[in-house]
Amino acid sequence: MHRSLFASAAVASSFLLLACDAQVDPEYRGEPLATIQGAIVDEGGADAGELYTAILNYNFVIDDFSHIDSAPVIGSFPAEFRIDLNVPPPAGALNDFTLGGARPSESRFSTGYIAVLHEGMDPNVDPGALAGIAEEYMLVYVETDVQPGTESERFLGGALTAGYHLMKWAPMTEAELQQAREDCELRTPEPGKCNDANDRLVPNPEEFDSEVAIRIAPRGQLTGANLW
Repeated sequence: MHRSLFASAAVASSFLLLACDAQVDPEYRGEPLATIQGAIVDEGGADAGELYTAILNYNFVIDDFSHIDSAPVIGSFPAEFRIDLNVPPPAGALNDFTLGGARPSESRFSTGYIAVLHEGMDPNVDPGALAGIAEEYMLVYVETDVQPGTESERFLGGALTAGYHLMKWAPMTEAELQQAREDCELRTPEPGKCNDANDRLVPNPEEFDSEVAIRIAPRGQLTGANLW
């Protein structure tokens, strides 16, 4: 996936957007597994209709998207937001590095952008649906603990424990690019599938204590991780 940031699919979550008046989630689902919080900043584009938050998970192993679960952005900018992650992502959002169990030491995981979408536009078919993104961060969910020395560990930037993680990203070195290409070719022998990625996930020591900024801007001015 390229830096132009066309992605889709959201993890099943509840979203709480805060502006001048606090909003209460009417469907309390118990203690969340993790919470993302921060502010949405408008640098152009917020006036083009209603906006919604979403976690955009892309299943790059099978080149497919899962469903979108979102909530409206309420109030003026900058708007504070909180995203409560109450359940794991749906199975269809998980990238299966185990290849259906053929590689049992590998992991199943999701990687997603924290984003704002335009109302009535489906990012599955319309790249213009994306209004803004948290450019520094990626949300990762790991189904089981990641084993050391695996491709999953290399891709995820560490032997992550099961559950949600709020990660950052950085450009890959030439050696990392070569390793990523070799890993991809072993997992995906189809020609032409392993040439795009040039970024990697890196640990974020603050994890969910981070204050996340989602920047709304014209689509060509947004930058995000190119992991695929």
